[in-house]
Amino acid sequence: MSGSPAPSPVISDVAMSAGTSAPTPVPKAEAPAMKRSKKVKKLTKKDIDEVLMHDIVELRGHNHWDWDPKTPPPFQNFEELEVTIGSLAQSGEGLALLPDRGEGWVLVVPFVVPGEKVKARVYRHNWGYSHADLVEVIQPAENRIAKDNILCKYFGACAGCQLQHISYADQMKFKRQVVENAFKNYAEKYFATLPPVDPVSQSPIQSNYRTKITPHFEALNPKHQSAGTAQPVQIGFMQAGKRRILDIEECPIATPIVNAGMKVMRAEVQKNIATYKKGATMLLRESNPIVPGTESENPPTTTKICVTDHKETITEWVGKFRFDYPAGSFFQNNNAILPSLIGYVQQQLHLPLASSATSAPTSATSTSSLNHEIKYLVDAYCGSGLFGITCHEGFKKVLGVEISAASISCATNNLVLNKLSTETTAFHLDDADKIFAHIDFPSAETALIIDPPRKGCSDEFLDQMVAFLPARVVYVSCNVQTQARDLQGLLDRCHAKGLPGYKVEAIRGFDLFPQTRHVEGVMTLTRL
Repeated sequence: MSGSPAPSPVISDVAMSAGTSAPTPVPKAEAPAMKRSKKVKKLTKKDIDEVLMHDIVELRGHNHWDWDPKTPPPFQNFEELEVTIGSLAQSGEGLALLPDRGEGWVLVVPFVVPGEKVKARVYRHNWGYSHADLVEVIQPAENRIAKDNILCKYFGACAGCQLQHISYADQMKFKRQVVENAFKNYAEKYFATLPPVDPVSQSPIQSNYRTKITPHFEALNPKHQSAGTAQPVQIGFMQAGKRRILDIEECPIATPIVNAGMKVMRAEVQKNIATYKKGATMLLRESNPIVPGTESENPPTTTKICVTDHKETITEWVGKFRFDYPAGSFFQNNNAILPSLIGYVQQQLHLPLASSATSAPTSATSTSSLNHEIKYLVDAYCGSGLFGITCHEGFKKVLGVEISAASISCATNNLVLNKLSTETTAFHLDDADKIFAHIDFPSAETALIIDPPRKGCSDEFLDQMVAFLPARVVYVSCNVQTQARDLQGLLDRCHAKGLPGYKVEAIRGFDLFPQTRHVEGVMTLTRL
C-alpha cells in the first residue's frame, strides 16, 4: 500500500492565511444590471434554453418543439398570475402549464414544489415560456419544508441554492431524474439500451460542506461617495433572478473555517472599500496544512486555515492521500464525499471485463478483449492528479495526461508527496489533439478515466478515444447533459467505423452539492 496514513484530527479551526491579496476583478457578466423593462422584445430560437426546452416539451406532452415563434407572450412583464406547478425542470425551477394562455404557454417559477398553487410575477419572456418570481405559496405541498426549518435565512433571495425547501430524500429523487433525463434527451438513440440509473449517492453532510466560495462586491458609486450618501457595500452572491449582489454574512453550505474567513474578509473590504475603483471577487478556500514540527510523525498533525490568495498553495487530504494545488485552480469542493466517489470509481475500474459477455455480439472481434485483464490506467483531464493517484493501486502502470503545464507540475509534485513510484505512475503534458500520442499501453488491457470540464469532451478527444479503444472507461462529469451527449458521440463514431462499440455498465449520480440543483455523474463503459 502506497501513500501516507490519513492525517490526525485538526488541532485548530480558526486561522486566516498570511499574505492576503486584493480580490480579483468581478467578471463583467456579474455587474449590476439595468432595471427590468416592461417592453417585450422580439423572440428567436436563440432565446431557448436547450435543457429547459426538453423539460417544457415533456410537460406539454409533445415529443418535439413545435412552438410558433410569432406567437407573442400572453401577458406583460410584472403581471401576477396564480398557477399550479406541474413539474420541476432540471434547473430546479418549477414549470406551470397555462393551457388557456398563449396556446399552452409555460411559466418558470423558482423555489416551488410540484402540485403547489402559487402566485408568480412575470419578469422575462422567451419563446414559448416566461420566467417569473415567486410571490406567494397559496397552497403548499405536503412535502415542502417549513420556512422556520430551512437551512439558510437568505434562501429564496440568493441564487446559490435552489432546493433547500425540499427534503434531502426528495432532492435525491430529483437528481436521479435529472441524470435519467439527460441521457433520455442527449443520448436518445441509445437510451433504450442503457441500464436503469442507479440511486444517487448521498453526501455524508448536507451543510457546511463547501471548502471554497467566491463572494462578490461592487465598488462605491463615486457620486454617492462624494455626496456623503454611500451605503454599506453589499458583499455576497447574486440575487435570484437578478444581476445584483445580495449581502451575505454567512453561507450555511460553506465550512465553518471558510465562514470564519468570510467574516474577516468582509470587515477588511468594508474598511478599505474607498480604495477600490472596481468591484471584485473574493476567494475563500479551506486548507489543511501540516503543523510545523509534526512532518515526521505518522500520521502528521494538521490544522485548518482559510486561504484568500489565489496563488497560495492549498493542502487537502483525501483519505490517506495529500494534494497540494494553487488556491485559484480547480479541485472538488466537497471533501466529505470524495472517499465515496473515489471508492466507487476504483470499484468500476476493476469490474471484470467478462461482465459484458452476455450483451456482446458473438463475432470474434467482440470477444477478444474478454480474454484480458485490465493492467493499465490512463487518467485523462488529470488536473492535479486526484484520480490517477488515489486509484493507482491494482494497476501495473498509471499515466495521467493534461494540456495544462501548471496542472502537470502540480500532479507530479503530488506524486512525490504521496511517495508513489515514478516508475509506475507518471503525468504527461500533451496537446489536445495528441492526448493519446504517448500512450503505449495495450488498449485491451487499459482503463481510462475521463473527468472533463463542464463543456465535456472535444471532438478531437472522442476521435482519439475511438482510435485507441480502451477496454474500460469511467467517465466522471459535473454536467450530465454533456456526458450523455459524449456517450452518443462515442457510440456514433464506433458504429461509423464498423466497431462493436461499448456497453454501458452503470450510470450513477453523486451529490457533491447538496441543497443545489447540481449533480455529478459517473458512467462506466466496457468495450465490446
